[in-house]
Amino acid sequence: MPTKNHIILQSKQLFFQQGIANTRLQQIADAVGISVGNLAYHYKNKEAIVEAVYENLFEELAAILSQYGVHTGFEGLDKQFSDLYFFFTNNQFTFNNNWEIERSYPEIQSRWLSVNTKILNQLKQRITNCVQIGLLKPEPFKGEHELLCQNILIIVNHWIPQQILQKKPVSEKLYKKSLWGILYPNFTAKGQTAFQQTIVPKGFN
Repeated sequence: MPTKNHIILQSKQLFFQQGIANTRLQQIADAVGISVGNLAYHYKNKEAIVEAVYENLFEELAAILSQYGVHTGFEGLDKQFSDLYFFFTNNQFTFNNNWEIERSYPEIQSRWLSVNTKILNQLKQRITNCVQIGLLKPEPFKGEHELLCQNILIIVNHWIPQQILQKKPVSEKLYKKSLWGILYPNFTAKGQTAFQQTIVPKGFN
């Protein structure tokens, strides 16, 4: 593994274990197995490492969002749920560093909010598509699907840290059950059939 990639990987782990504010360059260097001087050759200070770590994160999210047009209907939602689950399990340091990023790294915070807006907009588009093809019911009142998408985004972002905090199991299956659980009441008869045929066989039960 290239040294820069190793630095990013070890930094993510330390940021999750100790928080960004409490992680020192010496600890990162020790985890990578290099000197602080060698670390500085790759990244001049901790701020540069934080920026590189989040740049890596944004690249991963961009790759997920770029798949929007590849999968549609319930399969598209299910694929995006899986991708986001693995993204967050691989980037758990984001859970306990939100306030530090907001305080000390406003540009990163701005990009993070922008990406969340993109995820929300994709969810809205997916829900609209599922209504158009008859998988989901039309909204019973104006704005209901907006609220539905916001609730989905809350689960996407916060289900894993809540499970960890409560010392409950974390798995892709449980994560997706929580997401599909709030969608299920909106299924049409066609949607229920499609769900049983395309989602359940993937190990939903």
